Amino acid sequence: MTLRDVAEHVGVSAATVSLAMRGNERISAATRERVLAAITELGYVYQRSAASLRTSMTQTVGVILNNVSDPFFSSLLASLEDALTASGRTAFLCHTNEVISRQTDFVRKMAEYSADGLIVCPAVGTTTAHFRLGQGGIPPTVFVSRAVFELGFDYVINNDREAARMATNRLLRQGHRRIAFVGGDTRVSCFVERFSGYRESLDRASVGFDPALVRSSVPTRKAGFDAASWIASLSPRPTAAVCYNDSLALGLMAGLQRDGLYPGRNFALIGSEDVEETGMTNPSLSVTAVDRDEMGRRAAAALIERIDHPEAPQQRIVLRPELIIRETCGFRIPSES
Repeated sequence: MTLRDVAEHVGVSAATVSLAMRGNERISAATRERVLAAITELGYVYQRSAASLRTSMTQTVGVILNNVSDPFFSSLLASLEDALTASGRTAFLCHTNEVISRQTDFVRKMAEYSADGLIVCPAVGTTTAHFRLGQGGIPPTVFVSRAVFELGFDYVINNDREAARMATNRLLRQGHRRIAFVGGDTRVSCFVERFSGYRESLDRASVGFDPALVRSSVPTRKAGFDAASWIASLSPRPTAAVCYNDSLALGLMAGLQRDGLYPGRNFALIGSEDVEETGMTNPSLSVTAVDRDEMGRRAAAALIERIDHPEAPQQRIVLRPELIIRETCGFRIPSES
């Protein structure tokens, strides 16, 4: 079964069939539906390897994420895949679990298979050296959520510094002065920016920074749960916390209640990302929200633009966060006056 056989069956040219299968806008929806129906009926399989020799494009994109079990990244992946599929491209996924060697191997394989591009949330500890493959280099690359800024690649990230400022400022306005910062890794751009925003807010409010209130950790629910005992053991004890992400915050919330601290009643807590569960917990979790759908759409669009225009200026896309106040921010420190 050949492409020409499909064309004769439908009554169109072979070029029309080829364009229809690639989703080209020059082909009407009705014609494309007829072509796709004929392909199914006749059992034709499109030979993309042969097509890539003619166009030097494989219509494939590698997507590298660090933890697809995290609700933030699973929803980001869905957004990325929807946008790439709409552009006629197929996504291949690498789940690094923060292992750099997995990331490096996948980047090399995507280069070997001539992927059109990569969308990457770099693993913890990624440096410029991990994106050097010698002759031929790597495919066009866009960083998403995190970035290694020194590489000069396009990126789509959240304004993490502003998000942390918004959260910390809210707690300061509620009278809190002992505010913990929980989770994250100093080798990750998101942590650096969020921690900087936290420090800036304390400085502007003339609240002394106490390193004893900062706890680095992996961004998981278990790490948040374990951090509750650390908070309960501090003296003087914090009255509020800003968490690196929602998974940490949800785990911390459960651990705090075990130790007699109840967010919204005698402790204040703010997470980051606004995954679906945060609005359905009891109490509901206050967060700085990231629009994951927009992040995925814009990362895919940035990659397509880079593929089409390799010499275009670097795209630096920084999304605006939103502070969403829910029940865990209900606790205020009474004014001394």
